[in-house]
Amino acid sequence: MAKLFLVPTPVGNLADFTHRAERVLKEADLILAEDTRTSSKLLQHYGIQTPCKSYHLFNEHKVCEQIVQMLRQGQHIALITDAGTPGISDPGFLIARACVDNDIEVECLPGATAFVPALVQSGLPCERFAFEGFLPHQKGRNARLEQLRFQERTFILYESPHRIAKTLQQLAQTLGGERKACLCREISKMYAENKRGSLRELADFYEKNEAKGEMVLVVEGCAKSGHTYAYPRPALTADFLLVAALPDRSRHLLLVKRAHEPFADRFAFPGGFVNEDETLEWAAGRELREETGIRLKDYGLVPQFFRPYSDPARDPRGRTVTMVYYALLETDSLPEVQGADDAAEAAWFPVDNLPELAFDHDRIWQEFMEEESRRKDI
Repeated sequence: MAKLFLVPTPVGNLADFTHRAERVLKEADLILAEDTRTSSKLLQHYGIQTPCKSYHLFNEHKVCEQIVQMLRQGQHIALITDAGTPGISDPGFLIARACVDNDIEVECLPGATAFVPALVQSGLPCERFAFEGFLPHQKGRNARLEQLRFQERTFILYESPHRIAKTLQQLAQTLGGERKACLCREISKMYAENKRGSLRELADFYEKNEAKGEMVLVVEGCAKSGHTYAYPRPALTADFLLVAALPDRSRHLLLVKRAHEPFADRFAFPGGFVNEDETLEWAAGRELREETGIRLKDYGLVPQFFRPYSDPARDPRGRTVTMVYYALLETDSLPEVQGADDAAEAAWFPVDNLPELAFDHDRIWQEFMEEESRRKDI
């Protein structure tokens, strides 16, 4: 059965080409090359005489269907780009998707790609990372930079020599000049170089010095916010007010002690981010369970909606909305609770003797009490 092979090519040093990649290109019926002139150096070096045809950003939409038809007729086709793995900031995705849609097998060979060695040798955390490719040149560039400002993972950018100085200046201005970064130049070539420092230091250096060669920029992610949760997109959090009513008519509020700065050792309502696949009520109950061990269904309780909040003092950008839910538990004794997840401790407090609350929870609690007093629920 015919197959489309995606074949990585060296990003600099021709010796990085694998024996298997050489064999696949020699046995293929046709090679699709991003630039046949560039690829001819590699093919001649390895004595590969398979016919070549241009397949690049400007013609891939026009020739994609034709290539699919050739594959259907039983031809084995290999796709290569000027350097690296097809589909990574290069043509490849469109034809791969078309083959998948037409039940044509697609196989990508392991091999060279620029961002992996740049990431690993940068010295920045690499257990989780985001590959961003090239930034938009004009439209959408500022929006992308704003998103990167709140990226918590190490992220990787590709950039050309004549744009690198501008990009570094913009990153330093938007993300903060103290953010650590590593600029990897000419990966695997004779003059390969890794220049490490802060974004401001790198920006100043390339403002005064000419940049040469292909470049990969690896940038440290932002530090996690302890309370503002500054996300590049609107975010929902859910907080839960659980009040226990005892037979002696006393009322107690369940609170958790936060584990992280700047609100470490201060108490707040159980709560956290709403996941994309959750309802608000489910998220509120889940956060309560994860941080205190209290399961609403064990007591036959259903979250009751109180109101949303978006406090400029807590989130000046106005992009985080907190949905507050509550329930009243009538019980003979206070259930045992235990802090977990983002809570260092969980405990019940008499409503007339609460500790200092983190965030804007003190105000929310006062408004809740006033509202419940009017409804005579508490």
